[in-house]
Amino acid sequence: MLIECFECKARISDSAASCPHCGAVPLESGHSLPVVVSDLHMRFGTIFWFMIKVAVAAVPAVVVLYTASTVIGGLISPLLRP
Repeated sequence: MLIECFECKARISDSAASCPHCGAVPLESGHSLPVVVSDLHMRFGTIFWFMIKVAVAAVPAVVVLYTASTVIGGLISPLLRP
């Protein structure tokens, strides 16, 4: 059965994962399109700064996990003492 694409108004199959004309995915469908990175060209300096930013962004997550484990450990340790 043919339906109208909500994006470009072309007639497409109701079983299509996306519109072949514009690539839009129907809103009501559970389909998702895979993303494939085929080639990535980055200079060394760009990669270096990207990795620095990732490391800095990970610091708050480590602090939260450390704090949570310390609090939970402090609550559980009295229960484990004989």
